[in-house]
Amino acid sequence: MTGTAHNSGRQHSGQSADGGHARKRFVRKRVASLKPSPENENLYDRKDEDDRGIMELAESIRQRGLHEYPVITEDNYIVSGHRRHLALQRLGQVWVRCVVLPLRRADADPNEYLELIRDYNLQRRKNVAETMREDLLDADPDYCSSGLWALRERSVRAAEVNGIPTLAIEGEKRRWNISEEKQEHVRLILEVIQGRRSYWPLTVRGVHYPLLNHDFIRGYYWPHKDEPDHGRRRELRYRNDLNSYQATSNLLTRLRLNGTVPWQAISDGTRPSKVFSPFDNVQEFVEQERSNLFSGYWRNLLQSQANHVEVVCEKNTIYHMVLKVTEKYQLITSSGRGFNSIDPWHEMYERYRDSGRERLIVIILSDYDPEGEKITHVCGYTLRDDFGVPADKLKIIKAGVTREQVHKYNLPTMAFAKESSSNRDWFVERNQGDESVWELEALEPDAMLADLDTVIRGVLDIDLFNAEVRLAQEEQEWLSGARRRVADALREVEL
Repeated sequence: MTGTAHNSGRQHSGQSADGGHARKRFVRKRVASLKPSPENENLYDRKDEDDRGIMELAESIRQRGLHEYPVITEDNYIVSGHRRHLALQRLGQVWVRCVVLPLRRADADPNEYLELIRDYNLQRRKNVAETMREDLLDADPDYCSSGLWALRERSVRAAEVNGIPTLAIEGEKRRWNISEEKQEHVRLILEVIQGRRSYWPLTVRGVHYPLLNHDFIRGYYWPHKDEPDHGRRRELRYRNDLNSYQATSNLLTRLRLNGTVPWQAISDGTRPSKVFSPFDNVQEFVEQERSNLFSGYWRNLLQSQANHVEVVCEKNTIYHMVLKVTEKYQLITSSGRGFNSIDPWHEMYERYRDSGRERLIVIILSDYDPEGEKITHVCGYTLRDDFGVPADKLKIIKAGVTREQVHKYNLPTMAFAKESSSNRDWFVERNQGDESVWELEALEPDAMLADLDTVIRGVLDIDLFNAEVRLAQEEQEWLSGARRRVADALREVEL
């Protein structure tokens, strides 16, 4: 198969015998008024303004101007120039000179209009998949149809041979509309989700705990006839209990199903799935490799530091938030989920040992409760006593939740230490009889991350770190030039 499509030989409405278009004219149009032809996506891959090729075209137009005008219909649909249109939008250009054909898309035959788009793009650089879609326009429809049905019939026969029984679905799922009495609960959920927009996706726990800062009614309960308050409606206030948590979970499900809350706002990291990302063809793979050329280099910004620093967070619900801070410092960050296993501490010890650094500094974020407080001490004595890290070389810092933060941010008491906790007595004694506990999610994300950033900057030599950042920027500039030179060379290679 060659890189150009075959001409069908048919003459389109408004097209002269020599391939030109009679009465075509040049008109100055607003870029915003031009409309992409939906048929274009039947032939060519969809692009957006952030596509690398569009960005390169926009830069070329900015530097050297537009060499070829878009071709449009009388009703402003683009026949040729979809990529140029995106590039002009990216540049913020208001006006563009266009070639207007003497036809309207609304009146054109759909098949002829598709061929018209193909004919105007014969000289365009295309990938293999786009070329194949062009060639299909000239294929015998009866032959293609018979071939497709043959494949389908073969697939059906294969399914029958397998003989795998399928499940007959029984029952139905009915979700009730959200009642008026739950509107305050809904309003507060939306307030939390929008207020933490930059930290999406959130978890149900990440929505539940901020709701505890508000005193509101989540619903009502009518006591059973055998109960003392029979006949009188009882208020159910939002509390840190399973019923309240499940009420929020249920509302989040319904709000996502009715489109009020975007699906990407909430995630469940405890149920992972494996998704494969194969390529449709080798051309697509080559284009990705060309775009990613020399893009995997990261300078080690911590190589000048005297200390080995790591960050540990107790739970997955805040892990992706913490990364917003730790990634810019290239700090190893772990989600411990309580660290019931010794393996994570051993891996940390090995990283410290292999680094050859002077000290090991561990920054911990955990709940302010018996288990969360105990984790900081487990970290210390495990690294010291089990793996032999000298006490004077080991520093443990808790960046949240701390007593200081409770007072600083005036956090409301949400719960008390569980009676079932094996560390309860130790915790209560350390707090002089106070049984109050606070979850990490009680901290506003901005405040938690700002405090974490302060702690990190306090244990790093920031002058040395910034010097490494400057060197990294210089190296990236050199790589950018090398990437352009090699990419230009690769564009000359045809599959």
